[in-house]
Order: sequence, then structure tokens, then C-alpha cells
Amino acid sequence: MNLLELDRQVFLLINNFAGQNSFIDNLSHVAVNEYFVPTILSLLLFFTWFYWKSEKERDLKQRSVVMAVFAIGFGSLVIVSILNNIFERPRPFEVLDVNLLFYKPTDPSFPSNSSVVAFALASSIFLGDKKLGLAALFIAGFYGILRIFVGVHFPLDIIAGALIGVISVGIVNLFPVFLMRVVNYLRNALKMLNLEEFT
Repeated sequence: MNLLELDRQVFLLINNFAGQNSFIDNLSHVAVNEYFVPTILSLLLFFTWFYWKSEKERDLKQRSVVMAVFAIGFGSLVIVSILNNIFERPRPFEVLDVNLLFYKPTDPSFPSNSSVVAFALASSIFLGDKKLGLAALFIAGFYGILRIFVGVHFPLDIIAGALIGVISVGIVNLFPVFLMRVVNYLRNALKMLNLEEFT
């Protein structure tokens, strides 16, 4: 069995549980959309901007917020766009008989852009706050499984998206001086608006 066949089999194993419980199906339909989980993760990340106990911790957490923005831009807008033009992989519902619990996206299946965003956010949170970051990574992982469950992604799509999200954060994190310049710019902007309590 090759990798793509294994990918299909794992997809079918997970997706076969869909359509068996209306409560779980409805909950999954809400949780799996492109905004619900990313919004939760964004709020967690936003929280880290304000919650710190020392200047060192403040710099670390606020830098992680800026890092997430650039990582999502790099991973989602650059890497995913390039890979979508190379690998035009069809969605599971286009090639298999699936239990589809969501609308039919029209962009290529590989890699999962939603996983790129979720894992970039979760990884950035982790670099700023380990405990909160572990919870965020769990949420991002569960989100990826749900995307398989509802029938819109293969497991390899999710794994690739997660890796791109994490790697994008790692690459952006190589430029701490630039990130701190952006943080300081934002702090100064907030002070000019008489919002010092948010710096």
C-alpha cells in the first residue's frame, strides 16, 4: 500500500463516523468552518499581548503576536499559493463516496490552508506562553481532524498544512530584531492614541 492509498484509507476510517450522530455532526459543522477555531486561537494570541509579569515576558509575548501575523502571511499567501499551483489535488468528495457535512470548497485540497493558519497561530502562542500554547496546539490538531471528519480534507493535507504553519513560524522567528521593531512601532502607535495601558 503506497502513501496516497494509506492516506485515503485513513480518511475513510475517520469520515465513516460522520453522519451517525446529528448532535456531533451539527457541532462539527460549526466548529470546522474557516472562522470559528482561527478566531478562538486569535483571541488567545491577542490575550498574550496584555498578560505578562515582566518586561522580558512582555517582549516575548508581544513578539509572538507579530510573529503570527507574518507567519500566516508567509505560509498561507506564499507557500500554499505555490503548492496549490504545483499539486492540484482534488478534494475527497470529488473522488470518493464521502459523508460530506460541509460546503464544497473549490480550491485544491493539498495543503490545507486552514491548518496552516491554525498551526501558525498555535505555534506562535506556544513560543510566547508554553501552557497556553499546548492548549492552542491541541485545538489546532482537533480542528484538523474535524476537517477530515466532515469530508473536505485528506489526512496528508492536514499534516502538510500543520508543518507549513509550524515551519513558517520558525522561519519568521529567525528575525527577532525585525519583529521587535514592529512591536515597538505598535507600542508607540498605541501611546500616541493615549492607549498606554495596552502596551
